[in-house]
Amino acid sequence: MTEMTKLERDPKNVALQLLSATSLPDWEVFREMDAPRYTTVDYYRMACHMIFACHRCGNCCTTGDPIRLRPEDAAAIAKSLKIPLNKALKKYTIQDPKKAGVLDFKHILPCKFYDLSAKGCKIYAARPWSCRIFPFLGIYGSEDKIKVNESCPGSVETMKILKEAIEVVRADAKMANATDLAEARNAKEFLREALNSI
Repeated sequence: MTEMTKLERDPKNVALQLLSATSLPDWEVFREMDAPRYTTVDYYRMACHMIFACHRCGNCCTTGDPIRLRPEDAAAIAKSLKIPLNKALKKYTIQDPKKAGVLDFKHILPCKFYDLSAKGCKIYAARPWSCRIFPFLGIYGSEDKIKVNESCPGSVETMKILKEAIEVVRADAKMANATDLAEARNAKEFLREALNSI
């Protein structure tokens, strides 16, 4: 995974890629069966993540309940802490009472890994997927809506920036032409790479 450049994260560029990516559905662009299928809303979430700038307010780390973990999240945390997986599971996780087979962080409000003095995460590189996709919540692959956490100043700002950039790009005469299959695929792959890099 490569770090996205400032030019790639430019709101106008992101809006252009987003409009191209959402011009055709995934099932039409990715015919191979093993490619994950995302919805239009998912691509909007990906675009939001590209523009998002954390204000380091700590709201997400101090109010998130529950913080869910996938098996690969628990493994990454154990590796980051240099402890065996079974020890990390016992020390930091509990079974989610509402969802069988799903783990939650044991210590929350604030998260055990939140460093109040630094206003940041102690395990940032190994943070769980639920933390990575915050504040633009939703389950990827569902045609839901972007759920923005209003207590996150960065997310509110991001939505405003993206809406303005989309208006500018749509007003541009270049968007009058329909996107072709190759252009849509390239845009979708560009946004998917952004999702993989969060």
